[in-house]
Amino acid sequence: AVAGTDIYSSVDLDLQAYSESLMQNKRGSIVAIEPSTGEILTMLSAPGYDPNLLNLDEDRGKAFKALLNDTLQRPFLDRSVSARYPPGSIFKPILSLIALQEGVLRPNQTISCKGYYQYRSFKYGCHEHSTPYNIETALMHSCNSYFFQVVRDLIEKEGFHSPEVGLNILRRHLYDFGLGNKLGSDLSFEGSGFVPTPEYYDKLYRNTGGSWRSTYIMSIGIGQGELELTTLQMANLAAIIANRGYYYTPHIVTGFNNPSMQIDDEFKIQNRVKIDPQHFEPVINGMKRTITHGTGRKAYVPGLDICGKTGTSENPHGDDHSVFFAFAPKDDPKIAIAVYVENAGFGGDIAAPIAGLVMEKYINGEVKRPNLEERIKSINLIDKP
Repeated sequence: AVAGTDIYSSVDLDLQAYSESLMQNKRGSIVAIEPSTGEILTMLSAPGYDPNLLNLDEDRGKAFKALLNDTLQRPFLDRSVSARYPPGSIFKPILSLIALQEGVLRPNQTISCKGYYQYRSFKYGCHEHSTPYNIETALMHSCNSYFFQVVRDLIEKEGFHSPEVGLNILRRHLYDFGLGNKLGSDLSFEGSGFVPTPEYYDKLYRNTGGSWRSTYIMSIGIGQGELELTTLQMANLAAIIANRGYYYTPHIVTGFNNPSMQIDDEFKIQNRVKIDPQHFEPVINGMKRTITHGTGRKAYVPGLDICGKTGTSENPHGDDHSVFFAFAPKDDPKIAIAVYVENAGFGGDIAAPIAGLVMEKYINGEVKRPNLEERIKSINLIDKP
């Protein structure tokens, strides 16, 4: 046997341990990335398991079988890179950028909301808030009506009866953002998520002759329906916005103890999205207002200038999932993060404060909100009745 080459990892051990303490007794994942390099700062899947259980002794087979048969907690599932989740409302900033680029949305566009979105006799729920008179307030309030209309305008760009054209425009942009395919990280078992195509809907609605319209699929405008992402992809989206339009492929290996070896060049290349720079500022301003005055106030940390977006992902099998992504600070960002907590409800209640605490720990080196910290650690979503 010959010893292999040692590798250097980007994972911040203190931040990793702290993140794991916040996710105890919870299901879900956290991924944090350094936007300027694509290096992964922390990545965890909860619940985990004690690797010492799999020591090479006579009990290893029994322990492996027990972990494998735990279909409730699924400790072998890496929820950070393999699990596919509906992103919920954190998708709204991405849709905004695409709609702005395609000219179907203006930064100061007003779309009225009565607490619901109505199409013919159907009403789709929103919540009470002031009129979203621009993108910033729509993001701050996470107005569903606003983004139902935005996604319809995008898909109907070439007319109500040609939704496949608009959906293909959306699909190409989402591929550009690293969705629908593996990002190409250096992590095993990385998933691709799922971005629906016109062909997918032709097959889904084959009983109606393959006929479908924007009104059939507008739930993707609020990150629901068929759209699915990995937590790694969500964190990378936050990094793209933080960088105002580009990302480095996320990676966990930064080097080797053998000076003749280098990480692959693909991890040093800027991957640019096809969004003009001026479109990022109204979206980023809306994400900042989400933290200071909107649905993400529990992620607020004085002095950090956090920009983020909450999401509540509907779950037909139980309680909704709590979702949040963000970056900080607004200018010269140091960290981009995504938090996904299964069956935890509103995104602003659990995922947002977890992300705020992790960013505070990373940027400030310490957390000065012990009451919030203890409250999050004490929440048990695994053993709840």
